[in-house]
Amino acid sequence: MPVQDSQKLLDPAYLTRIAPFSLMAKSAVEGYLSGLHRSIFHGFGSEFLQYRHYTPGEDLKYVDWKLFARSEKLYTKVFQEETNMNVYLVLDASASMDYAGEDAVCSKLRYAAMVAACLAYLANRQGDNVSLLVYRDEAVSFLPPEHRTQQLNRVLVELARVQPGGEADHASAFAVLESRIRNRGLVVLLSDMLESESILPRRMGRLRLLHCDCIGVQILDPDEIALPRRPTARFEALEGSGEVLTSPSAVAEQYDAQMGTFLNTLRRNFFQAHVDCLQLATREHLGHALAAYLHHREKLH
Repeated sequence: MPVQDSQKLLDPAYLTRIAPFSLMAKSAVEGYLSGLHRSIFHGFGSEFLQYRHYTPGEDLKYVDWKLFARSEKLYTKVFQEETNMNVYLVLDASASMDYAGEDAVCSKLRYAAMVAACLAYLANRQGDNVSLLVYRDEAVSFLPPEHRTQQLNRVLVELARVQPGGEADHASAFAVLESRIRNRGLVVLLSDMLESESILPRRMGRLRLLHCDCIGVQILDPDEIALPRRPTARFEALEGSGEVLTSPSAVAEQYDAQMGTFLNTLRRNFFQAHVDCLQLATREHLGHALAAYLHHREKLH
């Protein structure tokens, strides 16, 4: 598949038009993998290790025929079996995640759900056990880690019907997660992380004591990253109550300074907790999240 076509399949503007999450995730992941020059992984739960000379009687499916065409010698691929790991997808479905700016193709929650669906599909494809925790002011649903086609379908169905609401209770959600983790694995948090620059790095840092690696995926609307310079705008609280009518141009400098301080503090706290943090805007293609997952999976194995 041409690179430009694979990039299109990762564009949120394109993916939001695909209703079934199963088809959306498959289109994005397969498009992403087909666009790679070299895949890190070969098959399910195994990693390419080395070449060795072919021995008569061996299964011909492991012969590298492209290498034979160049060298006229038979070599077989040797793979190293890997232990499947648990992948815990943690989705913040609080009211603030429902925001979508005028130029956005989707809300933060829809984008986060698409990323989670793609990661679940990719994890299942690579032989990992997938788990999903959705929370708002309480844990809404929890699917324990399993590796089955039915499990992937359950995760995708759950993601497709997530509804935003309430205030994010990160502490309660992570308490539930900590009580359910039994084996080492990878925890991926998808949240806007607003006003949580202290609690989230600390709670994710604690998961490392349970032998889990962690990725914090911060998802923001472009309007939140850079305040639009419009004549007037009404700012409404998505979590809580209250509204303010003002000129964005009049408060832009102060907003940019406070947002910059927040983001720098968040990144610093994650760094000190030894947790990777990835920031995504809702207009960015999903390849960054898939690449981050593959990188961590390779590191853990």
